Amino acid sequence: MRWGSGSMTTRLEDVLLVFCVSQNTRQLYDTWRNDPRRRAVAPVVQAHETRVVYDLTSQDIWDVCRRTEHALGEVKRRDAESVRRIVDWHPDFAFTHALHICMERTGRLPAFGEVRDYAMTDELGREMLGEPARRAIAAEVDRGTPEWLVKAAMRWRVGNAYYSFLRETYTIVELRSRGIPLEVHPLADALFRVDAWVGRTALSLRVGNKKFRHGEHDGRKVPPERLLADVVPALGFHTIELGAASEFGVVHLPSSGQLDAAADGLRRAMASASWG
Repeated sequence: MRWGSGSMTTRLEDVLLVFCVSQNTRQLYDTWRNDPRRRAVAPVVQAHETRVVYDLTSQDIWDVCRRTEHALGEVKRRDAESVRRIVDWHPDFAFTHALHICMERTGRLPAFGEVRDYAMTDELGREMLGEPARRAIAAEVDRGTPEWLVKAAMRWRVGNAYYSFLRETYTIVELRSRGIPLEVHPLADALFRVDAWVGRTALSLRVGNKKFRHGEHDGRKVPPERLLADVVPALGFHTIELGAASEFGVVHLPSSGQLDAAADGLRRAMASASWG
């Protein structure tokens, strides 16, 4: 973490200092950065500096939520989820990489249309998201799936990733407004499963979904409590878990009560750490 010109900055070294300090996490990081599929990814993510989110206000988030176009469009769940290879698709650049970098490059929290434009017109945006999505669509159409259905599934995939990004950004901004100096970086998110952290306490935001994870029942994602279990000094973990979304096309956000409770819990963790 660095301060300068009134703004906070989180860089690669800040992530590594907290999380990449055990045999398991060092191996995880080395495997990621030396993966041939990450040859273009690692240098971009390692050079990333987080700044914009620290200057956002809750009003900025609400303004984007109100004015953004419906990220899922008119896509029906049953149509989108029928194309499994697209619904389960992961580009080499994780969605959190692309969205965080888009936010830094544009200097603001982007609406969905701005993300799409960035992915279509910016050189790095095309490399991270636009071209991989185009190739994935073309490959699925070549397998015989109707083009309209493949494009609907891709809209669903990217749209849900965008809504998740809005939810995480809102949570970080709201907790910081409550006096919790959270830090965030896409490497910590994608590699170590940490949405944000303060001191030596990692924060996770989860939406109850039996396909992925609910409570103590793991799905396809390894939880940070397990992934970072051998980090020394030991990390603390705090989770905000939301129920499944009940409204289609509305950003599913934690309530004020959940945020207040999370701030209290993180404040206690900070106080405990300060006393050793």
